[in-house]
Amino acid sequence: MKTLLETERLILIPIDAEIIDALLESNDCFNHVSGLINDAGEYLNPHPQYLLKIRDRLLAHPEEYPLAVDQLIVIRDTRTVIGTIYFKSLPLNGVSEIGYGMNPVYWGKGYMSEALKAMLRYGGENGISEVIADTTMDNIRSQNVLKRNGFVLKEEKDGKLIFIRDNT
Repeated sequence: MKTLLETERLILIPIDAEIIDALLESNDCFNHVSGLINDAGEYLNPHPQYLLKIRDRLLAHPEEYPLAVDQLIVIRDTRTVIGTIYFKSLPLNGVSEIGYGMNPVYWGKGYMSEALKAMLRYGGENGISEVIADTTMDNIRSQNVLKRNGFVLKEEKDGKLIFIRDNT
C-alpha cells in the first residue's frame, strides 16, 4: 500500500483494487491485506455495487491514480481507518470537487480538517487551483470544516450549499 500524505496524526492512503477486493471479502480480509483496522463505518463499507464501481473506474482510468481516487483517512498511531476523502476528478481547467466522510465516532477531533488541509496542499501541487465542495444545508459540521479551510459560500443550489476555495 502506498501512503500518499502524512500529517501530524493521520496517514492518507489511496484506495486500490486490492483494497477493494479485500473489503468485498470481509473486514478480516481487509485487515490482513492492509494491516489496517476498518472503523470508517458506512464510508468504507458501502454497498458492494459501489465498491465495484470504484474498482472498475480505477481499472479503466489508471491515470486518475492517486490524485482522483478515495483516500483512506487513517489514524497514524492506531492504524485505524476512520473515513475517506477524495477529489472527484482530475482537474479540468484547474478545477476539481472534493468530497469526504467520516465515522461520527471521530467527529469533533479535528481529523477531517487535518485531512482536508493535506489534500488541498496536495491538489495544489498537482494542478488544482480551485476546489468546489457541497454540503447539505443542515450539515453545520461539514460547513465549519470547509470554512476553517478557507472555503467561502458561493451559492445555494438544489437544497445544497456550494462552497469554493481558491487553492493558489
